[in-house]
Amino acid sequence: MPQVKDMIQSKFLRKEDFDEDQICTIRNVKLEDVGRDDNPEQRWVLYFREHPKGMVLNVTTIRVLEQSYGGDTDQWIGNKATVYVDPNVSFGGKVVGGLRLRVQKAKASPRPSEAPTADPNDQFDDKIPF
Repeated sequence: MPQVKDMIQSKFLRKEDFDEDQICTIRNVKLEDVGRDDNPEQRWVLYFREHPKGMVLNVTTIRVLEQSYGGDTDQWIGNKATVYVDPNVSFGGKVVGGLRLRVQKAKASPRPSEAPTADPNDQFDDKIPF
Protein backbone atom coordinates (compact mmCIF):
# COMPACT_ATOMS: atom_id res chain seq x y z
CA MET A 1 0.00 0.00 0.00
CA PRO A 2 1.23 3.54 -0.67
CA GLN A 3 2.55 5.84 2.01
CA VAL A 4 0.56 9.03 2.65
CA LYS A 5 3.67 11.10 1.81
CA ASP A 6 3.62 9.49 -1.66
CA MET A 7 -0.08 10.26 -2.17
CA ILE A 8 0.20 14.03 -1.72
CA GLN A 9 2.06 15.60 -4.63
CA SER A 10 3.72 19.00 -4.59
CA LYS A 11 5.55 20.91 -7.28
CA PHE A 12 7.97 22.18 -4.59
CA LEU A 13 10.35 20.37 -2.25
CA ARG A 14 8.88 19.24 1.07
CA LYS A 15 10.32 17.74 4.23
CA GLU A 16 9.05 14.34 3.09
CA ASP A 17 11.46 14.52 0.14
CA PHE A 18 14.47 14.25 2.49
CA ASP A 19 15.21 11.21 4.63
CA GLU A 20 18.56 12.69 5.66
CA ASP A 21 20.63 15.85 5.23
CA GLN A 22 21.76 16.36 1.66
CA ILE A 23 24.40 18.65 0.20
CA CYS A 24 22.95 20.35 -2.87
CA THR A 25 24.35 22.72 -5.50
CA ILE A 26 22.41 25.90 -6.22
CA ARG A 27 21.31 25.99 -9.86
CA ASN A 28 18.86 28.91 -10.06
CA VAL A 29 16.65 31.34 -8.15
CA LYS A 30 13.40 32.66 -9.57
CA LEU A 31 10.13 34.29 -8.57
CA GLU A 32 7.15 31.96 -8.98
CA ASP A 33 3.48 31.63 -8.15
CA VAL A 34 3.26 29.30 -5.15
CA GLY A 35 -0.26 29.99 -3.92
CA ARG A 36 -3.44 28.20 -4.80
CA ASP A 37 -5.72 29.37 -7.58
CA ASP A 38 -8.04 31.04 -5.05
CA ASN A 39 -5.12 32.67 -3.18
CA PRO A 40 -2.26 33.56 -5.57
CA GLU A 41 1.09 34.35 -3.96
CA GLN A 42 4.51 34.94 -5.46
CA ARG A 43 7.64 33.76 -3.64
CA TRP A 44 11.29 33.20 -4.46
CA VAL A 45 12.16 29.59 -5.25
CA LEU A 46 15.65 28.08 -5.07
CA TYR A 47 16.53 25.26 -7.48
CA PHE A 48 19.27 22.68 -7.00
CA ARG A 49 21.10 20.59 -9.59
CA GLU A 50 20.21 17.46 -7.62
CA HIS A 51 16.40 17.98 -7.64
CA PRO A 52 13.84 18.85 -10.30
CA LYS A 53 11.58 20.57 -7.74
CA GLY A 54 12.48 23.89 -6.13
CA MET A 55 12.54 24.98 -2.50
CA VAL A 56 10.30 27.91 -1.60
CA LEU A 57 12.38 30.47 0.29
CA ASN A 58 11.42 32.40 3.39
CA VAL A 59 13.10 35.56 4.68
CA THR A 60 15.32 33.64 7.10
CA THR A 61 16.69 31.38 4.38
CA ILE A 62 17.22 34.31 2.02
CA ARG A 63 19.24 36.10 4.74
CA VAL A 64 21.34 32.99 5.43
CA LEU A 65 22.21 32.75 1.73
CA GLU A 66 22.88 36.49 1.52
CA GLN A 67 25.22 36.42 4.50
CA SER A 68 27.22 33.56 3.04
CA TYR A 69 27.16 34.22 -0.69
CA GLY A 70 26.33 37.93 -1.03
CA GLY A 71 23.39 40.08 -2.02
CA ASP A 72 23.65 39.33 -5.75
CA THR A 73 21.79 36.06 -6.31
CA ASP A 74 23.86 35.41 -9.44
CA GLN A 75 26.73 34.78 -7.01
CA TRP A 76 24.73 32.01 -5.29
CA ILE A 77 24.76 29.84 -8.43
CA GLY A 78 27.18 26.93 -8.12
CA ASN A 79 27.53 27.22 -4.35
CA LYS A 80 26.56 24.36 -2.08
CA ALA A 81 24.15 24.20 0.83
CA THR A 82 22.96 21.38 3.05
CA VAL A 83 19.20 20.86 2.95
CA TYR A 84 17.88 19.35 6.16
CA VAL A 85 14.59 18.80 7.97
CA ASP A 86 14.10 21.00 11.03
CA PRO A 87 11.31 19.54 13.19
CA ASN A 88 10.83 22.93 14.91
CA VAL A 89 9.59 24.89 11.87
CA SER A 90 6.25 26.56 12.58
CA PHE A 91 3.50 27.35 10.10
CA GLY A 92 0.14 28.91 10.91
CA GLY A 93 0.93 28.86 14.63
CA LYS A 94 1.63 25.11 14.65
CA VAL A 95 4.96 23.29 14.80
CA VAL A 96 4.91 21.24 11.61
CA GLY A 97 8.57 20.81 10.67
CA GLY A 98 10.07 21.90 7.39
CA LEU A 99 13.16 22.35 5.28
CA ARG A 100 16.10 24.54 6.22
CA LEU A 101 19.46 25.32 4.65
CA ARG A 102 22.87 25.19 6.22
CA VAL A 103 25.53 26.79 4.05
CA GLN A 104 28.87 25.15 3.53
CA LYS A 105 31.48 26.99 5.51
CA ALA A 106 34.39 28.07 3.40
CA LYS A 107 37.57 26.45 4.58
CA ALA A 108 40.06 28.99 5.80
CA SER A 109 42.80 29.30 3.28
CA PRO A 110 46.18 28.60 4.78
CA ARG A 111 48.15 31.72 5.43
CA PRO A 112 51.26 31.91 3.32
CA SER A 113 54.31 31.53 5.45
CA GLU A 114 56.03 34.78 5.82
CA ALA A 115 59.58 34.75 4.60
CA PRO A 116 61.93 36.78 6.74
CA THR A 117 62.60 40.10 5.15
CA ALA A 118 66.14 41.26 4.73
CA ASP A 119 67.14 44.32 6.64
CA PRO A 120 68.41 46.82 4.05
CA ASN A 121 70.84 48.16 6.65
CA ASP A 122 72.63 44.82 6.93
CA GLN A 123 75.92 44.74 5.07
CA PHE A 124 77.40 41.53 3.83
CA ASP A 125 80.89 40.73 5.04
CA ASP A 126 82.45 38.87 2.18
CA LYS A 127 85.76 38.38 4.00
CA ILE A 128 86.49 34.73 4.43
CA PRO A 129 88.80 33.97 7.34
CA PHE A 130 91.68 31.56 6.52
